[in-house]
Amino acid sequence: MRVTLQFNIAGMPALSMHFGTSPDGLPIGVQIAAVWHAKSTLLHVATLLESVSPVRDLHPEL
Repeated sequence: MRVTLQFNIAGMPALSMHFGTSPDGLPIGVQIAAVWHAKSTLLHVATLLESVSPVRDLHPEL
């Protein structure tokens, strides 16, 4: 929530998601935001990004 707080205050839809991993194993994230009342567009873009993310099939060991 920390990275999307300013968008929440402004009433704009935003999200932050894991998109990749550096050569050192550190997570790489992406943050996207949309204009008011464009939540469906934002979620569509996030779905497209997730489909091409190099870490989409990686899951933590439980």
